[in-house]
Amino acid sequence: MAGGCQCSAVAAVTMIALVLAAAIATLTSVITAEVPLTPGKNCYRKCIGEKRTCHFHFDVHTYQTMSRACYNCPGNITDCQRPDCIAGDGVPRKILVVNKQLPGPPIQVCEGDTVIVDVQNRLHADGLTIHWHGQTMKAGTTHPGTPHMDGTPGITQCPIPPGSSFKYSFVAREAGTQFYHAHTGFHRGDGVFGPMIVRQRTTDDPNYSLFDYDIPGHVLLIHDWLHMPTEDKFIFRHHSGGDDFPESMLINGQGPHQHSNKTSPAAHIPYRQFTVTPGNRYRMRLINAAILNCPITVSVEDHMLTVIATDGNPVKPLNASSIVVYPGERWDVVLAADCRKSGTFWMSFMGGVDCAVSFAHQFSLLRYRDDSSACHPGDPSKGLGNASKGLGNAEGVKGEELIDAELLAQMSPKPKFTEVPPAGVQVNSINSACYDDLVCMANMRSIHSMPEDMKTPTNFTFYLAFEMRRINNAHYYSRMYYDFNLVEEDQQIPTPQVNNLTFLHPATPLLLGGDQGTPICNAENPPPTRNCQEDFCECLHMYHIPLGASVELVLIDEGQYGDENHPIHLHGQHFWVVGQDRPVDLQEASLTRNEVIKMDQRGDMIRNFDHPVYKDTVTIPDAGYTIIRFKADNPGHWLLHCHLLFHSMAGMNIVFKVGEDTDIPPAPEGFPTCANYEGST
Repeated sequence: MAGGCQCSAVAAVTMIALVLAAAIATLTSVITAEVPLTPGKNCYRKCIGEKRTCHFHFDVHTYQTMSRACYNCPGNITDCQRPDCIAGDGVPRKILVVNKQLPGPPIQVCEGDTVIVDVQNRLHADGLTIHWHGQTMKAGTTHPGTPHMDGTPGITQCPIPPGSSFKYSFVAREAGTQFYHAHTGFHRGDGVFGPMIVRQRTTDDPNYSLFDYDIPGHVLLIHDWLHMPTEDKFIFRHHSGGDDFPESMLINGQGPHQHSNKTSPAAHIPYRQFTVTPGNRYRMRLINAAILNCPITVSVEDHMLTVIATDGNPVKPLNASSIVVYPGERWDVVLAADCRKSGTFWMSFMGGVDCAVSFAHQFSLLRYRDDSSACHPGDPSKGLGNASKGLGNAEGVKGEELIDAELLAQMSPKPKFTEVPPAGVQVNSINSACYDDLVCMANMRSIHSMPEDMKTPTNFTFYLAFEMRRINNAHYYSRMYYDFNLVEEDQQIPTPQVNNLTFLHPATPLLLGGDQGTPICNAENPPPTRNCQEDFCECLHMYHIPLGASVELVLIDEGQYGDENHPIHLHGQHFWVVGQDRPVDLQEASLTRNEVIKMDQRGDMIRNFDHPVYKDTVTIPDAGYTIIRFKADNPGHWLLHCHLLFHSMAGMNIVFKVGEDTDIPPAPEGFPTCANYEGST
């Protein structure tokens, strides 16, 4: 009898436990379903306390610079700041933008916030995706991985059709200076990009003591600028030998056209201004969104820059007179507003390589507030314990800008375009070996040490040669009618490839099974019916890496054609830069993949494992190499590509599949699919 009672008691307890579990599950689902959304503009805050779910809405549509919204800009300079006015460089042209803004609306959130972006594609004919450059979509202790949100067409999702929408949802896992941009077609070149700043708790930022203010108004998004739609420029380049040089450069979507005559309205578009108060130190975030081969040298008249982070990751502080920012890269610097200075100073942005050919450059104005009372040199409280430190007016200097003419009249003469860097130390120099005053990535140091297991020989090493090849690309030439080798030299446009292979996008995204039944190739398994040393070869260029493996990539720029360097971006992972060099530091140097392999076998390639910098985008110097390492701990299909838009669009891409299909998180319910349709016959 007692046993029966005991069983009944156990059954009763079990029933109560089940009821409680069901109630908790129901409550949890209700809470999860009703997580309060914070309007995106309200997510800019001190990063303390609770995480938020930050909601943004992006309308992507066609527009133009100098529209009717600009009224009498620049005749009336205040008209240039009217709502929906995008002045650009004063030359009217068709653009594609988010919410009628250039750059697009800023995303300012805290590390660990959930970011939700509803993207509405209002383009007339094109599909669209948005990539969150710098966010890996990795799983965390409190959230699953979200590889389907990476925004890479043909790899992680189908393009969003015109008239349709797509909800991106992911956790802002990587703190620092990031940005978002379209990853479809040529949309990034026409204006679909914007800043994404992920701040963190002050105790988590090792360089926090070096600056007093970190405000949205001191984010500088720098980019080259064309006077025609980007796709037109690409077509004219590849089908009739047109140039691939930009006409202009913009800072935060604006700046006068530097080559316009003085009577042209384009010469009088106002410069962007950045205001500082003497005695304070300002964190300035530099983002290069350029599409052509346009590394940009940044310097500020009569000021030093203290480099504190790259691609969102902290580095040991380094003082420099200038820094080169390659397309896709982000750099954080600290600028000290000296108590002994006053007035306005030139901020110079000098384009290199392709930009140098067309002398593309731009300026902004660093303006000191006339507030000497705020300057207390030597004040021990300055920069420490300041309740407002790290926060400022979310609009930056809006409402404080003076008419350029008033400032320019009081300034030193405008600098002339030059490729020669300012005297002193330069970080990340263009096509250079490593020197004391030309600091390359191999010579910079991270705040954080490299994991011990990444210092030993890796499980996989791949030698990837990036080159502009003089071959008969069937997309642009015809062996019968206009063979590459028979047309005039100025019509012989080289083809960008990786290991003599052009990437061919699958019809179905790889994360949705697009690699099933699709021929896959790489250097070890080239297309079987062609000689890729001599012929044009294209295929799904991919490597499969086991989950958890250590990987080393030796990135090579063979330098056979021109002075191209290639800024390389890896999706889904950050990496350590353990080596970089230009063995023969001469203008006409070249270097083959086989030569690099032999150099490595002889032990001639130095690797640094002492606090190497941690990045997601890095350049390969012309006729040089860069060595990177990463842990393949993020299951999914991840694109590695040259961030020069004309190169990636022509196939300078490769995919790494990390893990097995069973390791990759399943697609969200109702996730859109796409594929070829071959009919029923």
